[in-house]
Amino acid sequence: MLKHIFISHAGEDSDVAERLAGDLRNAGHETRIDKQELKLGDDLIQWINKSVSDAHTVVILFSKHTCKAKFQEREISSSLWSEIEQSGGRCVVIKLDDSPLPPVLGSKVFAQLAPDLSNYLEVFEELCNAIMPSPTASSIVAEALQKGTPNPFWRVRAEFFEQELPRLLAETFSPPDAMKMGALEAMKPCLIEGPRGTGKSMLLLSLRARNLASRKSASKDITQLFGFYLKLSPGAVCNAGVSAAPDSDLQWLQGIDLVQVTDAFSQEMVTCLLESLFAEIAFCIEQKYISCDADAQKGLAEDVYRVITGTPEGAPGTIDELMWWFGSVHSRLAEFTRRKFIYRENVSVPIATLDIVMFKRVVKRVKDCIQRLSNTVFVALCDEYENLFPFQQKVINGFVKAGPPDFSVKIAKKLGSSQTSATTTAEVLQEIHDYNRVPLVYDVEDRQQLSAYCRLLEHMTSNTLRCAGLVYEDMAKLIPSANDLEVEGQQWVAQVAKLGKLTCEGFGQLPEEKQRNLKVYYGEAAIYRVLYGRKGRQRDKRFSGFQDLAFLSSGVIRYFQEFLGVAFHLQYGQRDPGRELLAFPYEAQTEAVHIVSRHYLTTLSRNVPSYGERLKYYIMDIGDCLREKLLRHTSEPEGGRFTIVNPEFLERPQFADLRKAINLGIREGLFQTGEGRPAFRPKHGVDPQPTEFNISRIYAPVLQISARLRWRTNISCQDLLELWTPESRADAKKKFMKKMRTFRPTNQQTLCFPAGEES
Repeated sequence: MLKHIFISHAGEDSDVAERLAGDLRNAGHETRIDKQELKLGDDLIQWINKSVSDAHTVVILFSKHTCKAKFQEREISSSLWSEIEQSGGRCVVIKLDDSPLPPVLGSKVFAQLAPDLSNYLEVFEELCNAIMPSPTASSIVAEALQKGTPNPFWRVRAEFFEQELPRLLAETFSPPDAMKMGALEAMKPCLIEGPRGTGKSMLLLSLRARNLASRKSASKDITQLFGFYLKLSPGAVCNAGVSAAPDSDLQWLQGIDLVQVTDAFSQEMVTCLLESLFAEIAFCIEQKYISCDADAQKGLAEDVYRVITGTPEGAPGTIDELMWWFGSVHSRLAEFTRRKFIYRENVSVPIATLDIVMFKRVVKRVKDCIQRLSNTVFVALCDEYENLFPFQQKVINGFVKAGPPDFSVKIAKKLGSSQTSATTTAEVLQEIHDYNRVPLVYDVEDRQQLSAYCRLLEHMTSNTLRCAGLVYEDMAKLIPSANDLEVEGQQWVAQVAKLGKLTCEGFGQLPEEKQRNLKVYYGEAAIYRVLYGRKGRQRDKRFSGFQDLAFLSSGVIRYFQEFLGVAFHLQYGQRDPGRELLAFPYEAQTEAVHIVSRHYLTTLSRNVPSYGERLKYYIMDIGDCLREKLLRHTSEPEGGRFTIVNPEFLERPQFADLRKAINLGIREGLFQTGEGRPAFRPKHGVDPQPTEFNISRIYAPVLQISARLRWRTNISCQDLLELWTPESRADAKKKFMKKMRTFRPTNQQTLCFPAGEES
């Protein structure tokens, strides 16, 4: 669990304190240090009292300077008093020199830091063990989902299936969702959008020919749809030394003919598609999904070679030899790109006819040579579109625009990542007209979408357990709900009455129907106030049952898989359940939910390049503000939805950093919007920002906030920017927390009950 750490130090020891604070933050702890937070005019005594009272651990850096640091002496006195008299945060002493400890600290076991800091890492490890003696959330998740254990839920990525059980992937992740599968299996191109963990790659791979052919029940087979998979990458431009990110300004292109480099990538892309197509054909022939004898293979290889080169001389005699020749073309194209655009040599492209027209002719030859595929829709399954540079995205867009009816393109892309609607032919790619968009995040507050999502989860869970040979009856028995009230009844009723502007006596005098309505209306917030209020914190909020876990997973299938995977680990460990009926009691479910939630928050720092650490503290600050509203607001406690009141400001230069932060948060699944973000926008160069978003519910347990989105919370771009900016973060958070206690939306308030809850 994340811990709040306060570092007490003398001014002369700031360097060691700041290094320690940075390392503790990287380890996932919120760490406070005066030099990084206090500004001119701040109340130092108030800040010390707040820091000490909130701290799980107070780290005292003791040195020869401590006796002269009057404020550190006050910090030490306050910390010891809090530890002894109020069962507050534990004090940990680290000596920086040989100065003797005063009697008040004499009973403390201390660590000794060498003057040259040569033993810093050892001391830091000791400190981390003192702060969190039990395993971290991430280590538990890693242990629970490691390969080779009896845990059937360890496969949370598409590649884990592809290595051993492509059939299991095809059957498990083919959702019984007619709308999504209908769009995927149709000829019309489509764009699959979702953040990390929504199953984009799994859905694409479920349409791969080898997987589709192995499915026992499918609306289509390979005689109707033949999919071949390709993971997109910038390709040879990276081999040539390009280090810029795909959404950068492409400084490296200065002085280079953009038409030439675009055409070079187009030819490389066609080669990749050919390699993928014939690799899939070869696999299906080997597995006898399609029949193609040696003579037919020889004729196909010769025809394809002649289509590409214009001559029969040197034609390969088998599909394997054709694949080898594709590889040599690929190598020559990479060499051309490097020599042409980096070394500026005067070289010619190896083959000048590798374009979409030629690819269509190859597809036609395949249909002519392999009778079973004569009426098949060929589909290029292109993954990770967000990895491409804008000029490369234009090439893919051109395939989307011009591919049908000869072949179709299905693209998977991270939600919120950059894209262009332009093509290489100066045409604009238009949603609905040219392609369908398939958002993968289910809105779990919409009854219809939640129902479809739950059917998908039950389908996945059933197939996973069946393939593992485990005994399963239904979701109600696998993850049973806890039916009793998780807090003391009188305390809960008192909080409900308080939220309803009533005394306990007044509440008791209400008719039963009104009492019941108030309990439904304010019951969830009342539970949080009993658990996490001033006299609470006895235990974590309870989560159990299929509806609870599905709702909390925010419509992202990986989160639900990990809930079950960790619950299995907590319940059975390394033991194989054998033929006993599989069941996870609500205690294991609750602990699993909190572990997975902490894991995702603490790993933001390393999972999101450059901005991960700032995003982690951003979400923690927003969470603190929402928790303040949940525990203090008089009538509208559950306000997890943020409405940006002036979204047009996001396009202004001074808000560029905030715009990037929101984009990144949406892309990584930290934030969610009601409809997701638009995909390709016709005739628009700027992708408009959402006006409303919420924190993904997976973070609700660790932030100790409600996962339900009831009342909106209005916020301006300036407020968000100040909270995002390190220099103004502390003041902005104080201001926002104060606002949360009395906040009322300016527009008409909207009350949203979770699906299945009676109003």
